[in-house]
Amino acid sequence: MKIYISGKISGLDKDEYEFRFKMARQRVFQETDCFLEDIINPLEIKPFLGIKCWLCYMIKDIYYLRKCTHIAMQKNWIDSRGSVMEFFFAKFIFKLKVIYL
Repeated sequence: MKIYISGKISGLDKDEYEFRFKMARQRVFQETDCFLEDIINPLEIKPFLGIKCWLCYMIKDIYYLRKCTHIAMQKNWIDSRGSVMEFFFAKFIFKLKVIYL
């Protein structure tokens, strides 16, 4: 089992989205039987080619997402175009199981 955490980042303060992803990771760890190293946090992924732009982050996020078996959606995912894209790829392209936090 490998789980990718998805949630809103853009438009939030850094402290807020870091806290939300930390709590989401902890919750996924407690509620599943996977190891911490099997929980993918997009905040820990370096952007494609090292270019810090939204698209380069999304390219690498989708790359890591395709290696997962599950995606964990934070409550605010619907307000994020990146999370909506991740949900679409997970559900309809990669056929991953969705966990709603």
